[in-house]
Amino acid sequence: MTAPTPPTTRTHPAATPRQPSPATLVTATAALVGSGAFATGCLLTQAVSVPTWRAMPPEEFLERFATAGPATGAVLFPLEMAAVALLGATTYTAVRRRRPARLRWAVATVSMAGTVALLPIYFAGANRALLDTEFPAGDVAGELHRWNAWNWLRTGLAVAATATGATALARTLSPSAD
Repeated sequence: MTAPTPPTTRTHPAATPRQPSPATLVTATAALVGSGAFATGCLLTQAVSVPTWRAMPPEEFLERFATAGPATGAVLFPLEMAAVALLGATTYTAVRRRRPARLRWAVATVSMAGTVALLPIYFAGANRALLDTEFPAGDVAGELHRWNAWNWLRTGLAVAATATGATALARTLSPSAD
């Protein structure tokens, strides 16, 4: 006599671990590259540009910022937007497919979105003011002090997005680590 066969348990397809698709991996990697490039640009601005600007006479700074400010924005803004979009897409996929790193991807996305939120909160108005040919030279030091503080916040958010995204990507590549 044979033992009765136990009933099979069925699991939800999303609960079974499987490797992410190549498209998911490309998107996640591009998200990490984008946030890393933006964070690097922010760190470079903080380490080189801001100290240089603060050491300049106000009139010289205003003249330099008229070209350096828009040029820096033209490089960093697309990286920032691409990073937010790619992190958002990666987070959406991770949540929808119940991936182990979904919370980390969400934190990375929120951190990067925080850099974007700072644009209307501070940077758009401050940069517009500093680009105004009528900006008072006597106000440059105070505005650069504020700009420096806000940019450290933006830099910290970008670095946090990149670091969290890196741990999320590592977790995505090895889901068996759970």
